[in-house]
Amino acid sequence: MASLLQMFCRQTSLWCPLIRTQRDFFVGASLLRYTNCIPNKQVDRWSEKRAMAGIYDNIGIFGDFKVHPKDLINAPCWLKGWRGNELQRCIRKKKMVGDRMFVDDLHNLNKRIRFLYKRLNRYGKRR
Repeated sequence: MASLLQMFCRQTSLWCPLIRTQRDFFVGASLLRYTNCIPNKQVDRWSEKRAMAGIYDNIGIFGDFKVHPKDLINAPCWLKGWRGNELQRCIRKKKMVGDRMFVDDLHNLNKRIRFLYKRLNRYGKRR
């Protein structure tokens, strides 16, 4: 009934403040129409990544604080318990195992260090 009256008011250009239910301004898109069309995502709560989260948390409690979690990580020696960007990682690798590397691998590592050094000095965050 109200929609028929609204159509009549619009067509006859009458102003009907009591019947009119639409806003004269735009308040943004309704979020309700977006939330209903998104399918629920099935999440594996016991995936390997989630199941192993916090695996080293109790080493200090149960192990008498003798072992640090970084000692249990299987990784190259220049990466264990260390953080940094690619240039710092390459320099650290060269310093730690550069004398034991093959000639071609050392040459490629030096090229990568030169490239990253130039790039850091030209476009780096703190230049």
